[in-house]
Amino acid sequence: MGRILLCLGKYAAKPYFMKRAYINVYSIEELCYCLLKNGYFADEEIMDDLLPDWLEKECGLKELSGRLRQMKEEGGTVSDCAALILDHVGYGEREDIERAKSGLEKETGLSIYEKRKTRADYLAENKKYAHALKVYDSLLEELPEGGNGLRAKILHNRGVAYAGLFRFRDAAESFRLAYECTGGEASYIGYLTANRMYMEETDYLNFTSGKEQGYEQTLQVEKRMEKALEAFEGTEENRMLFTLKVCKEEGNGGSFVSYYEEIEKITDDLKEEYRQMIEE
Repeated sequence: MGRILLCLGKYAAKPYFMKRAYINVYSIEELCYCLLKNGYFADEEIMDDLLPDWLEKECGLKELSGRLRQMKEEGGTVSDCAALILDHVGYGEREDIERAKSGLEKETGLSIYEKRKTRADYLAENKKYAHALKVYDSLLEELPEGGNGLRAKILHNRGVAYAGLFRFRDAAESFRLAYECTGGEASYIGYLTANRMYMEETDYLNFTSGKEQGYEQTLQVEKRMEKALEAFEGTEENRMLFTLKVCKEEGNGGSFVSYYEEIEKITDDLKEEYRQMIEE
Protein backbone atom coordinates (compact mmCIF):
# COMPACT_ATOMS: atom_id res chain seq x y z
CA MET A 1 0.00 0.00 0.00
CA GLY A 2 1.28 3.46 -0.88
CA ARG A 3 1.65 6.26 1.60
CA ILE A 4 -1.37 8.40 2.44
CA LEU A 5 -0.93 11.81 0.87
CA LEU A 6 -1.95 14.73 3.08
CA CYS A 7 -2.54 18.09 1.44
CA LEU A 8 -0.30 20.82 2.81
CA GLY A 9 -0.72 24.56 2.79
CA LYS A 10 -3.24 26.57 0.82
CA TYR A 11 -4.40 26.50 -2.77
CA ALA A 12 -2.65 29.51 -4.30
CA ALA A 13 -4.61 32.47 -5.62
CA LYS A 14 -1.66 33.24 -7.91
CA PRO A 15 0.10 30.30 -9.59
CA TYR A 16 3.81 29.63 -9.74
CA PHE A 17 4.87 29.52 -13.38
CA MET A 18 7.42 26.84 -14.24
CA LYS A 19 9.00 28.49 -17.25
CA ARG A 20 10.76 25.55 -18.82
CA ALA A 21 7.80 23.19 -18.44
CA TYR A 22 5.45 26.00 -19.44
CA ILE A 23 3.08 25.03 -16.60
CA ASN A 24 1.22 26.95 -13.89
CA VAL A 25 1.00 25.18 -10.52
CA TYR A 26 -1.44 26.20 -7.80
CA SER A 27 -0.44 23.99 -4.88
CA ILE A 28 2.59 22.29 -3.37
CA GLU A 29 1.19 18.92 -4.50
CA GLU A 30 1.02 20.10 -8.12
CA LEU A 31 4.59 21.32 -7.82
CA CYS A 32 5.69 17.94 -6.47
CA TYR A 33 3.92 16.16 -9.30
CA CYS A 34 5.83 18.29 -11.83
CA LEU A 35 9.13 17.64 -10.06
CA LEU A 36 8.56 13.88 -10.16
CA LYS A 37 7.24 13.66 -13.71
CA ASN A 38 9.29 16.44 -15.32
CA GLY A 39 12.07 17.01 -12.82
CA TYR A 40 14.57 17.96 -15.50
CA PHE A 41 12.53 21.12 -16.02
CA ALA A 42 13.17 22.48 -12.53
CA ASP A 43 16.57 23.86 -13.51
CA GLU A 44 17.97 26.96 -11.82
CA GLU A 45 14.54 28.59 -11.47
CA ILE A 46 13.99 26.49 -8.38
CA MET A 47 17.05 28.17 -6.88
CA ASP A 48 15.87 31.79 -7.15
CA ASP A 49 13.80 33.69 -4.60
CA LEU A 50 10.53 33.41 -6.51
CA LEU A 51 9.73 29.86 -5.43
CA PRO A 52 10.38 30.31 -1.67
CA ASP A 53 8.39 33.55 -1.76
CA TRP A 54 5.50 31.82 -3.52
CA LEU A 55 5.54 28.91 -1.07
CA GLU A 56 5.36 31.29 1.87
CA LYS A 57 2.96 33.95 0.58
CA GLU A 58 0.63 31.90 -1.60
CA CYS A 59 0.72 28.46 0.03
CA GLY A 60 1.38 29.43 3.65
CA LEU A 61 4.36 27.07 3.91
CA LYS A 62 6.72 29.26 5.90
CA GLU A 63 8.83 26.42 7.31
CA LEU A 64 9.50 24.84 3.91
CA SER A 65 10.19 28.26 2.43
CA GLY A 66 12.79 28.97 5.13
CA ARG A 67 14.49 25.59 4.69
CA LEU A 68 14.64 26.12 0.94
CA ARG A 69 16.26 29.55 1.35
CA GLN A 70 18.78 28.15 3.82
CA MET A 71 19.69 25.27 1.50
CA LYS A 72 20.26 27.72 -1.34
CA GLU A 73 22.49 29.92 0.87
CA GLU A 74 24.51 26.85 1.88
CA GLY A 75 25.19 25.94 -1.75
CA GLY A 76 22.61 23.21 -2.23
CA THR A 77 22.10 21.96 -5.77
CA VAL A 78 18.92 21.95 -7.81
CA SER A 79 18.47 18.23 -7.09
CA ASP A 80 18.97 18.84 -3.34
CA CYS A 81 16.25 21.52 -3.33
CA ALA A 82 13.84 19.31 -5.27
CA ALA A 83 14.45 16.39 -2.90
CA LEU A 84 13.88 18.70 0.09
CA ILE A 85 10.47 19.73 -1.25
CA LEU A 86 9.42 16.17 -2.07
CA ASP A 87 10.58 14.85 1.31
CA HIS A 88 8.86 17.66 3.22
CA VAL A 89 5.54 16.99 1.50
CA GLY A 90 5.94 13.21 1.56
CA TYR A 91 4.96 13.05 -2.09
CA GLY A 92 5.95 9.94 -4.02
CA GLU A 93 7.73 6.73 -3.14
CA ARG A 94 11.40 6.82 -2.22
CA GLU A 95 12.49 5.27 -5.53
CA ASP A 96 10.50 7.91 -7.44
CA ILE A 97 12.18 10.70 -5.49
CA GLU A 98 15.63 9.20 -6.09
CA ARG A 99 14.87 8.85 -9.78
CA ALA A 100 13.83 12.50 -10.01
CA LYS A 101 16.94 13.58 -8.09
CA SER A 102 19.15 11.52 -10.39
CA GLY A 103 17.56 13.13 -13.44
CA LEU A 104 18.22 16.60 -12.05
CA GLU A 105 21.83 15.72 -11.29
CA LYS A 106 22.33 14.64 -14.90
CA GLU A 107 20.74 17.91 -16.04
CA THR A 108 23.33 19.86 -14.05
CA GLY A 109 26.08 18.97 -16.51
CA LEU A 110 24.17 20.04 -19.61
CA SER A 111 24.78 23.26 -21.51
CA ILE A 112 22.05 25.88 -21.73
CA TYR A 113 21.42 24.77 -25.32
CA GLU A 114 21.02 21.13 -24.32
CA LYS A 115 18.63 22.12 -21.55
CA ARG A 116 16.51 24.16 -23.93
CA LYS A 117 16.48 21.24 -26.36
CA THR A 118 15.23 19.03 -23.54
CA ARG A 119 12.38 21.47 -22.98
CA ALA A 120 11.48 21.50 -26.68
CA ASP A 121 11.64 17.68 -26.81
CA TYR A 122 9.23 17.51 -23.88
CA LEU A 123 6.80 19.85 -25.64
CA ALA A 124 7.03 17.79 -28.85
CA GLU A 125 6.50 14.52 -26.97
CA ASN A 126 3.32 16.02 -25.51
CA LYS A 127 2.15 17.14 -28.98
CA LYS A 128 2.72 20.85 -28.32
CA TYR A 129 4.37 20.97 -31.71
CA ALA A 130 4.00 24.66 -32.54
CA HIS A 131 5.57 25.72 -29.26
CA ALA A 132 8.32 23.12 -29.65
CA LEU A 133 9.11 24.45 -33.14
CA LYS A 134 9.57 27.97 -31.78
CA VAL A 135 12.15 26.69 -29.28
CA TYR A 136 13.93 24.56 -31.91
CA ASP A 137 14.09 27.51 -34.32
CA SER A 138 15.49 29.92 -31.73
CA LEU A 139 18.03 27.30 -30.68
CA LEU A 140 19.25 26.83 -34.24
CA GLU A 141 19.69 30.58 -34.60
CA GLU A 142 21.69 30.90 -31.38
CA LEU A 143 23.71 27.68 -31.43
CA PRO A 144 27.46 28.40 -31.78
CA GLU A 145 29.38 27.15 -34.79
CA GLY A 146 30.94 23.73 -34.49
CA GLY A 147 28.18 22.01 -32.54
CA ASN A 148 27.13 19.74 -35.38
CA GLY A 149 26.17 16.85 -33.11
CA LEU A 150 23.67 18.92 -31.13
CA ARG A 151 22.55 20.80 -34.23
CA ALA A 152 21.75 17.48 -35.94
CA LYS A 153 19.67 16.33 -32.96
CA ILE A 154 17.73 19.61 -32.90
CA LEU A 155 17.12 19.48 -36.65
CA HIS A 156 16.03 15.84 -36.48
CA ASN A 157 13.57 16.50 -33.66
CA ARG A 158 12.32 19.61 -35.46
CA GLY A 159 11.56 17.30 -38.36
CA VAL A 160 9.56 15.07 -36.03
CA ALA A 161 7.58 18.10 -34.81
CA TYR A 162 6.86 19.23 -38.38
CA ALA A 163 5.70 15.70 -39.23
CA GLY A 164 3.39 15.80 -36.21
CA LEU A 165 1.71 18.81 -37.81
CA PHE A 166 1.56 17.00 -41.18
CA ARG A 167 3.97 19.54 -42.65
CA PHE A 168 5.92 16.81 -44.38
CA ARG A 169 7.76 19.02 -46.87
CA ASP A 170 9.20 21.06 -43.97
CA ALA A 171 9.90 17.84 -42.08
CA ALA A 172 11.85 16.47 -45.06
CA GLU A 173 14.01 19.60 -45.18
CA SER A 174 14.81 19.38 -41.46
CA PHE A 175 15.72 15.70 -41.71
CA ARG A 176 17.90 16.44 -44.75
CA LEU A 177 19.82 19.15 -42.90
CA ALA A 178 20.23 16.86 -39.88
CA TYR A 179 21.63 14.12 -42.11
CA GLU A 180 24.08 16.55 -43.72
CA CYS A 181 25.41 17.46 -40.25
CA THR A 182 26.38 13.98 -39.11
CA GLY A 183 25.24 11.41 -41.67
CA GLY A 184 22.92 9.74 -39.14
CA GLU A 185 20.85 6.92 -40.63
CA ALA A 186 17.76 7.81 -38.56
CA SER A 187 17.68 11.28 -40.10
CA TYR A 188 18.08 9.86 -43.60
CA ILE A 189 15.18 7.47 -43.02
CA GLY A 190 13.15 10.39 -41.66
CA TYR A 191 14.02 12.34 -44.82
CA LEU A 192 12.83 9.52 -47.06
CA THR A 193 9.69 8.93 -45.01
CA ALA A 194 8.67 12.60 -45.04
CA ASN A 195 9.14 12.73 -48.81
CA ARG A 196 7.12 9.52 -49.14
CA MET A 197 4.27 11.18 -47.25
CA TYR A 198 3.89 14.31 -49.37
CA MET A 199 5.06 13.21 -52.82
CA GLU A 200 2.92 11.53 -55.44
CA GLU A 201 3.90 7.88 -55.71
CA THR A 202 5.43 8.29 -59.19
CA ASP A 203 7.42 11.32 -58.04
CA TYR A 204 8.67 9.44 -55.00
CA LEU A 205 9.77 6.46 -57.10
CA ASN A 206 11.67 8.79 -59.43
CA PHE A 207 13.15 10.56 -56.43
CA THR A 208 14.50 7.37 -54.85
CA SER A 209 15.54 5.63 -58.06
CA GLY A 210 17.84 8.53 -58.90
CA LYS A 211 19.87 8.03 -55.72
CA GLU A 212 22.97 5.85 -55.60
CA GLN A 213 22.58 5.18 -51.88
CA GLY A 214 19.73 4.36 -49.56
CA TYR A 215 18.19 1.22 -51.09
CA GLU A 216 18.04 -0.53 -47.70
CA GLN A 217 16.60 2.62 -46.13
CA THR A 218 13.82 2.82 -48.73
CA LEU A 219 12.87 -0.75 -47.84
CA GLN A 220 12.68 0.27 -44.18
CA VAL A 221 10.41 3.17 -45.13
CA GLU A 222 8.01 0.83 -46.94
CA LYS A 223 7.96 -1.49 -43.93
CA ARG A 224 7.08 1.50 -41.75
CA MET A 225 4.25 2.45 -44.09
CA GLU A 226 2.90 -1.09 -43.98
CA LYS A 227 3.03 -1.15 -40.17
CA ALA A 228 1.30 2.23 -39.95
CA LEU A 229 -1.49 0.98 -42.22
CA GLU A 230 -1.86 -2.21 -40.19
CA ALA A 231 -1.99 -0.18 -36.98
CA PHE A 232 -4.76 2.02 -38.38
CA GLU A 233 -6.73 -0.97 -39.65
CA GLY A 234 -6.67 -2.37 -36.13
CA THR A 235 -8.17 0.72 -34.51
CA GLU A 236 -11.70 0.74 -33.14
CA GLU A 237 -12.58 3.74 -35.33
CA ASN A 238 -11.61 1.91 -38.52
CA ARG A 239 -13.52 -1.24 -37.55
CA MET A 240 -16.62 0.82 -36.75
CA LEU A 241 -16.45 2.74 -40.03
CA PHE A 242 -15.92 -0.45 -41.98
CA THR A 243 -18.99 -2.06 -40.38
CA LEU A 244 -21.14 1.01 -40.98
CA LYS A 245 -19.89 1.28 -44.55
CA VAL A 246 -20.88 -2.33 -45.28
CA CYS A 247 -24.34 -1.71 -43.85
CA LYS A 248 -24.64 1.51 -45.88
CA GLU A 249 -23.72 -0.28 -49.09
CA GLU A 250 -26.31 -2.98 -48.33
CA GLY A 251 -28.99 -0.29 -48.24
CA ASN A 252 -29.56 0.06 -44.47
CA GLY A 253 -30.82 3.65 -44.21
CA GLY A 254 -30.08 3.99 -40.50
CA SER A 255 -26.51 2.85 -41.00
CA PHE A 256 -26.16 5.29 -43.91
CA VAL A 257 -26.85 8.15 -41.51
CA SER A 258 -24.69 6.65 -38.76
CA TYR A 259 -21.77 6.26 -41.16
CA TYR A 260 -21.64 9.95 -41.97
CA GLU A 261 -22.35 10.94 -38.37
CA GLU A 262 -19.39 8.85 -37.22
CA ILE A 263 -17.14 10.33 -39.92
CA GLU A 264 -18.13 13.82 -38.77
CA LYS A 265 -17.44 12.94 -35.14
CA ILE A 266 -13.98 11.51 -35.91
CA THR A 267 -13.19 14.54 -38.09
CA ASP A 268 -14.25 16.96 -35.35
CA ASP A 269 -12.08 15.12 -32.82
CA LEU A 270 -9.08 15.27 -35.16
CA LYS A 271 -9.64 18.98 -35.78
CA GLU A 272 -9.72 19.68 -32.05
CA GLU A 273 -6.55 17.62 -31.50
CA TYR A 274 -4.82 19.56 -34.28
CA ARG A 275 -5.89 22.91 -32.80
CA GLN A 276 -4.21 21.90 -29.54
CA MET A 277 -1.06 20.91 -31.42
CA ILE A 278 -0.69 24.34 -33.04
CA GLU A 279 -1.34 26.33 -29.89
CA GLU A 280 1.66 28.43 -28.88
